[in-house]
Amino acid sequence: MGNDVASRKAPMNEAIVKVDPHLFNESLGGWLEITNYIMGQRAGRIKATEDGSVPPLSKSDLNLSGVQTIANDSVFAFCITASMAHDAAAIAIVEKGLQEKYGENYPGSFALWHFRQDCEKPETLDDHIGMIGRALIEDKPFEPKDTWNAGIRFLEKARTSNFVVELTQPLAQWHRNEWKAILAQQKTALHEPDTNIPPIKEYLEDTRDDQSFIAGLLLAAMPAVDMELSEDYQGLLKSVSRRI
Repeated sequence: MGNDVASRKAPMNEAIVKVDPHLFNESLGGWLEITNYIMGQRAGRIKATEDGSVPPLSKSDLNLSGVQTIANDSVFAFCITASMAHDAAAIAIVEKGLQEKYGENYPGSFALWHFRQDCEKPETLDDHIGMIGRALIEDKPFEPKDTWNAGIRFLEKARTSNFVVELTQPLAQWHRNEWKAILAQQKTALHEPDTNIPPIKEYLEDTRDDQSFIAGLLLAAMPAVDMELSEDYQGLLKSVSRRI
């Protein structure tokens, strides 16, 4: 079973990292089947098949909360990497492909809806992710504070995802590229740049693309964008930034 899970997740991983919408659409069904099969056995809802094969999803299975949760997580992960790549076409291909395969209420439609809605006052993390993603794929201008806010929201979302490993590297690279561009092009938009730029430059010298780098850079850049976080949230970022 472990090999089956890995073999079905591998193409999903690749689709998300490489922003490949066709591979994503081809692979999502298999990923939902294996995760539903495992969750169903744990809940006593599904009996193990005699030959160990994974049964296909029925129409009613697609409406199960567990299947919807896995699908939304998958679509969010893909849309985040597509947004960071400013690839609106990739999201459109996923949307069209899943609609054609499953209908209007396709698995993952809740996640993708967040990247289509007009949300002036986001209330949930998902609202923020969708609003930021839409701004990125529409190439709207970002102030340094917008970039910092996008980064912390993306990190928060990634840390709860089944694809946290796959999201981390492109997210770290996005942070590195964005903050290098800010220092080169938007230096005057930063708060007390003479004082607050050196810590950012120091963190950008770290070549490792991991959560520690992301969290540390966010902390280093916080004074430069004149942002404040609660003590608990700062404590979380400090914890993540430490390497063991």
